[in-house]
Amino acid sequence: MFPKPGQNQKLPGNYRPISLLRNLGNIYKKVIRAKLKEHCSDLQIIPDEQYGFRLNHGCVHQLLRVTNLITHGFNNKLYTGGVFLDVCKAFDRM
Repeated sequence: MFPKPGQNQKLPGNYRPISLLRNLGNIYKKVIRAKLKEHCSDLQIIPDEQYGFRLNHGCVHQLLRVTNLITHGFNNKLYTGGVFLDVCKAFDRM
């Protein structure tokens, strides 16, 4: 317990409690996340095209993959279609 500044330290209501729940929650979150990643990679649940929130799979890699697909289609005289969504403000309104 930490005393509140400028308060009488003899009264028990003038102390701040120490909470360890946040630290325990963070440790628990990291353990669960590691186990979940391991489980998903063992069962190959997440496809290779999923680049968000994965190690060594950044935006640049996804952009290069899309560019290579478009270039390959252009060189082989194939049609390539694309749908691009701007969901930047979608998360501000949730």
